[in-house]
Amino acid sequence: MESNVKRGKLTKQDITKMSLLSSLEQASFSFERMQAPGFTLSMLPAFKKIYGESKEDLSEFMKYNMEFINTEPHMATFLMGLILSMEESGEDRKLIEGIRNGLFGPFAGLGDAIFWFTVLPISAAICCSLAQDGSVLGPLLYIAIWLVAAISRIWFGQFGYKIGVKAVSTISESTKYITKAAGILGVMVVGGLIPSYISFAFSESLKFGMGDGTTVQSVFDNILPNILPLGIVFLIYWLFKKKNANVLVIIIGIILFGILMSFLGWM
Repeated sequence: MESNVKRGKLTKQDITKMSLLSSLEQASFSFERMQAPGFTLSMLPAFKKIYGESKEDLSEFMKYNMEFINTEPHMATFLMGLILSMEESGEDRKLIEGIRNGLFGPFAGLGDAIFWFTVLPISAAICCSLAQDGSVLGPLLYIAIWLVAAISRIWFGQFGYKIGVKAVSTISESTKYITKAAGILGVMVVGGLIPSYISFAFSESLKFGMGDGTTVQSVFDNILPNILPLGIVFLIYWLFKKKNANVLVIIIGIILFGILMSFLGWM
């Protein structure tokens, strides 16, 4: 039911406040509703400014937004701005509910591809390399990068509020392309990190042939450097993908394999 309450006008400061509150979104988590409690709480101050103390509107707002939602945190802030824009414009709540429920899933994939499959591995790789070299710049740079990522919520909230309902068609057309591009970049970066974080090599004492012989490791190195770490990654991937192997079983198996190889003197 549409309210006759005169709507207030949100300011840039109101949206900024909402965006900062959204950083606490996952501090209130429910296994039944997932992010919904924190998602709703982040928008309440701005919503109260739109409708004042209208208990009827507040009840309706909480009813729709306390439904299940689980998306990437930055994308959640964008959705909050979008919802507040539509509320302020007087859009039908059934429409708002449909857009919210229809977008949080695709947005989760988009946000994960950008922040957790691209920014995270790239920033972690660079900063860990600096830290391994003894540079204090490593942890400081990592903190700075993710501080910027946290503050970027303000931009996401403002952007969602600014484009309002006009976002729906634009997002629907471009999301799949952005997600695919970010995912490809993330996979390339993670693939390039395999030799840096996975070490496997046969012992120099493991040889075959006459005289001094040829080390087993040199044979693999001549075929393709770091082919053994790559093979281990593909083996673990195959166990996960095709055999649905248990994570704990794989971890214990790797430990036992390493102990056995070391005991035999092959590593």
